[in-house]
Amino acid sequence: MNVQIEPALAGDSRLLKREQLSIQEIIRRHHGALIKFLRRRLRIADDADHVAQETYIRMMKYEGSRDIRSPSAVLFRIAVNVANDHSRAVQARYASSHTELEGVQLVSEQPSAKRALLGGQDLDLLLDVIEALPPKCKQVFLLSRASGMTYAEIAEHCGISIKMVEKQISRAMGACLEKVGGAIPFTS
Repeated sequence: MNVQIEPALAGDSRLLKREQLSIQEIIRRHHGALIKFLRRRLRIADDADHVAQETYIRMMKYEGSRDIRSPSAVLFRIAVNVANDHSRAVQARYASSHTELEGVQLVSEQPSAKRALLGGQDLDLLLDVIEALPPKCKQVFLLSRASGMTYAEIAEHCGISIKMVEKQISRAMGACLEKVGGAIPFTS
């Protein structure tokens, strides 16, 4: 049946003669619908204006053409292609900055949960040991470790010799190391 219609239309030059395509007119008619379509299609709605601009630029090659039956269909087809190109470009940018975590060693300044738990338990043990020290030994040890005083300052503060300060510190450290098994390094 189409075969019979074509020759009949061929004789009627009004039906086959199409107007020249005006890109400005196409943009004016379809801009709102195209933006709405692109905003639904794209992940980032703000990209719709960019994709529409690129669509109009690509559509310019058809300016003045008489061969396009449905300019709006061509416009939207080009928009779909530009949107697909845009999505692929975005995906490629993200893929190039993507790093596999399989081979990456993550280093943290924070101790592991197990280590923090054990450290907390050791601290509790040390506090118990310090509490159980004789009063003078406890005072000397805390002045040294907590207050940061030198042996000479401690000796003067407590009215004892530097040798006695050394003995009290050694006694306190020995008690601490005995309780925690030498796990905590002390410096003098």
